Amino acid sequence: MTHTIQGRELPDSGQPPRGLADRAADVAIRGLRRLLGEVPPGPPPPLPPQPRFAPHHDSQWFGSSHYGIMIPDLPAPHRFLTCAAVLGMPGLKIADVDHAVGADGPRHTAVLVHGTAAATGGAASAWSMKREMQLAPDGSHIGFGQALEFSGAYPDFRLRSRRAGFEVDLELTATGEHTWFALGPAYRHVSLLTRYRGQVVHEGQVQAVSGLCTWEHFRAISAHLGHNRLLPRALKLPCDFFTYQVINLDADTQLLLTHVEAFGRPLVTALYERRAGHGSRRLAGRLRFQVLAAQADAAMAPDGRPMTLPQRFRWVLEGPERRLDLEAEVDTPMLWGLAAGYVGGYRWAGTRDGRPTGGRGYIEYIDQRD
Repeated sequence: MTHTIQGRELPDSGQPPRGLADRAADVAIRGLRRLLGEVPPGPPPPLPPQPRFAPHHDSQWFGSSHYGIMIPDLPAPHRFLTCAAVLGMPGLKIADVDHAVGADGPRHTAVLVHGTAAATGGAASAWSMKREMQLAPDGSHIGFGQALEFSGAYPDFRLRSRRAGFEVDLELTATGEHTWFALGPAYRHVSLLTRYRGQVVHEGQVQAVSGLCTWEHFRAISAHLGHNRLLPRALKLPCDFFTYQVINLDADTQLLLTHVEAFGRPLVTALYERRAGHGSRRLAGRLRFQVLAAQADAAMAPDGRPMTLPQRFRWVLEGPERRLDLEAEVDTPMLWGLAAGYVGGYRWAGTRDGRPTGGRGYIEYIDQRD
C-alpha cells in the first residue's frame, strides 16, 4: 500500500527491506505486534463472563485507559458525535498531549474531546484525574467534574454531558457483538456494538436521536508509570500515524476500519464487520488505505504543531469473504483533541461485494510523523 501525505510516499509493507534500518524496523514491527496482541482474522475471542472496564487510575501495572462513544451518522446539523477520553498519557507519539499536562504529571492527566459537526466550541479539555475527576474502580462511573460522565455496567451504559450551548443524554445498550482490536500483555482494546437512544441539545434546539454506535475501552501500560514526568519526543513509543473509522451500513450492521504505523511502516491495517444478532469478525484479505487529497490548509494544534488532514481518501478490501471499495470526502469541521489528533465526519460512496452503496462515516486521524 502507498499513501501520500504531506507529499511523502510510504512503502508497502510487502516490499523487501532496502537496508539495515529497514530490517531493524521490520524486527521492531513484529515485536510490537506480539506485545500489543493483534487479533487475527475471524471471530473475536469472547468477552469475560462479567466484563469490567476499569480506569486503572491507581494501578501499578497499567497507566493509561480510554473510554469512547462514536456515532457516525447523526442527522444534520450534527452529522457525527465523538466522546473520547484518554486517562493517563501512555508515552505514545499519537496519544500524548504534552502541553495539556498539569501539576499532577502525565500519569494523572486526562484529555477529552466531545462534540459534533455543529457543537465545535469547547470540544477539547484536559483534567486532573486526582483533583477534578470522579473514578469508580470498576469503571461504573467516570466523571469529568460536572461537565460529563460515563456510567453503567455491561451491557447498559449512559452518557450525560453539559457545557455552554451543548448537552447530550444517551442511554446505550450493547447488542452482544464485540471486537477485540488488541488482546496483549501491554494493551487491550475492545469495542462493543451498541444501540443508543436519547437527545442532543444545541443552542436551545432539542433533537431526539437513536441508532447504532460503538462503545470502547482500552487499558495500556504507560512509560510514565515509574517516571511521572514528560518524556522527550525522541523517547516516546514510535506509533506515529493512526486513523480509525466507523461506518453504519444499515440499522444493524457496522464496519470498523483502522490503519496504524510505527517507524514509518504499517503496524496494523484491519477491517471489522459486525451485525446485531449475527456476530462479529475481522475480515481476511488485502486491505489498502489511501489518502487521495489533503485539505488545503494544515490544521494547527494548540501546541503550535501543524498537521495535514485528509480531504479525500479510499479503502479497498480484496478478500475471500468480502470485497469493498469506497471513496470518502470529509465534509465537517475536524475537531482537535482526539489524543494528539483530530476527529470529524465524511460522506462516502462505493461498492460492497459489487453492489453500489454509500452513507456517512466517522474518522479519527493522527499524524505525528517527523
